[in-house]
Amino acid sequence: MFGFIGAGKVGTTLGIYLNNCNLPITGYTSKSYSSAKKSAELTDSTAYEVIETLVDSSKYIMITTPDDNIKDIVSKLLLIDTNWNDKTICHTSGTYASTILEPLHKLGSTTVSLHPMLSFADIDNAVKMLPHTPLTLEGQGIHLQDFIDTLKLSNLNITTIKPEQKTLYHTAACTVSNYLVTLINTGIELLKTIGFEQETALELIHPLVKGTVDNIFTKGPTEALTGPIARGDVNTIKTHLRALTNQDNRLKEFYCLLGNETVDLAKKQKKLNEYTLNNIKEVLHYEINNNPNNKEKEVKK
Repeated sequence: MFGFIGAGKVGTTLGIYLNNCNLPITGYTSKSYSSAKKSAELTDSTAYEVIETLVDSSKYIMITTPDDNIKDIVSKLLLIDTNWNDKTICHTSGTYASTILEPLHKLGSTTVSLHPMLSFADIDNAVKMLPHTPLTLEGQGIHLQDFIDTLKLSNLNITTIKPEQKTLYHTAACTVSNYLVTLINTGIELLKTIGFEQETALELIHPLVKGTVDNIFTKGPTEALTGPIARGDVNTIKTHLRALTNQDNRLKEFYCLLGNETVDLAKKQKKLNEYTLNNIKEVLHYEINNNPNNKEKEVKK
């Protein structure tokens, strides 16, 4: 039923999960036959050396390659002589909509994009998390509803969107997943400048980060916001900025840019008056405008 082109973490995770739910896995094909064989062994399926054989044997063809390879895969599929009207082609890219598969749709196949809102750092953990993970789906074709209904047999949480919404959807996903890591790493690097080892810094911030994230999902972002900006504590903000003076100038700019957005969030709490909010913004804007990095940019212009 499900044939996978690409035997990486995403394809292997989906295959293991669907197989555990008694949905048949045809098998895998990959640039590396050894990878295909390993994924096939984990899913009680077959490793295919030839993509045509996998396509002929599968109803649902899952493209789980890196994003940059999808167009090449489409080109290869177009060369295959098969009854495309009976096939559903689905990629798992967060970046691209199903429209990247349009040439195959013109041949009669149902074309779909399916993206799990999940980090696939570890396959075993990803398999456990998958039933609790929203998967965003969009596509077109006569077998679209059949594909959705089949996925729902495995208790997957499917949310549908429109193709034109896909890029902003993925931008949001990257912002909260990737940039959260960057933000936390920035705090760790600051702690390391005053002598903390990375492991100690992680232990120090763990309860803080966990508590904040828990509050976001319990109360919502607005009510979860605490700290000097939420309190209107201008002097503390100025103290932070002075402490950042001897650090990389980009850190001060980063602090100010995030602070600016935080002021707008604090405004939604309706606890501070406009004077205090504007005062904080003026302090932050002053630091941004007087950042040496920005002055260098102006000179280059």
